[in-house]
Parts: sequence; structure tokens; C-alpha cells
Amino acid sequence: MALQKQILIILLLLISTSSFSQKTRDKARTHITTIKSGALFVRLRTSELKITALKSKGMVKEAEEIRLAQEVTNKQIIEAFKKEYKFSKVYFFYSNHSTSVKEGNYKGLIFDVNMQIDSSFNSNNYLIGEFDESATTQLDAFIIKDKNYVQLSKPFPYLVKQNQALVSTRSYDKIVFILNEKFFDFYGK
Repeated sequence: MALQKQILIILLLLISTSSFSQKTRDKARTHITTIKSGALFVRLRTSELKITALKSKGMVKEAEEIRLAQEVTNKQIIEAFKKEYKFSKVYFFYSNHSTSVKEGNYKGLIFDVNMQIDSSFNSNNYLIGEFDESATTQLDAFIIKDKNYVQLSKPFPYLVKQNQALVSTRSYDKIVFILNEKFFDFYGK
């Protein structure tokens, strides 16, 4: 009788694990379809808090240097998507508009690879991508998040690490190329 109970418990655990795994795969499929039929919104940093803090301390020159460096970085990211990303539509927005985008109020805030405001996109089918530190690996990466800025997880291809090895950092072009390939591979499965 005890052996039968143990077997029953093991079977129940296997069934629930299998069910959970199927739900996880279904969720990942929904995410990839969301991007394919909608868009990827890429959040670009503004360094607004750092700039404001420097200006309040009278460090205007340093604040301007940070603003210009962030602008260069953002343009490099946009250019990488323009060259390497083909999976879906892609739009960009600045981090100081994060709350509005989260609430679905992105009209007039998102722009295309040519840095032109695009008011034609009017769907709820989008996910957020950004360069950030991964919540799971603590590594710098390009990470895909849901509309509430919660990092997605496997089996969805949710991140591309910035560091190729301990010694080298991937270019934005290479990161976006890898992301694009991962999306196409996962979508084709």
C-alpha cells in the first residue's frame, strides 16, 4: 500500500511538472508571436537623473559630456537595429517615457530607426527590449521584458549577453544580429 502511494505521488509530480512545462512553452510561443505580429519597443536611456544631479552641483560641463555620450550610445543602438534586425517592427522610446509606455500611452513617444516619430502603430502587441543587467545572471545584456518591465525567461530567447567571454564585449551590431537570429530560430520551432 505504501508503495502504491509513493508511485501515485511520483505520477502526480510528473504530471504537474509536465503541465507547468507546457504552460511555459505556450507562454513563450505567445511572446514570440506578440513580437512577430506587433513590435519590439527598445527603451533607450537618457541618463536624466545623473545629468540633473550634476547640473544641481554646478557641474554643467560634466553633465553635457554625459548627455552627449548617452546620445552617441543611443544612436549606435538604433543604427545596429537598422542594420541587423529583421524579425519584426522595431520602435524606440526614451526611458523618461517608461511610465507612459507601460500604461499603453505611447502615441507620439515611439520612433523608428530613422528617428522619426511613428504614430501609425496602434497595437497592444509589443514587448520591451533594453540593455540592462539580467535579473537572473547579473550580467550586462540586451534583455526582453514584458510591458511591466519584468524580464522574460526560458524557453523564450530573452537575452543576449554583452560579454562574449570574460575579456571581450560584443558590439551593438553583433548583439542585435544574435537577437534577430534567436528570434527567427525560436519562431521557426
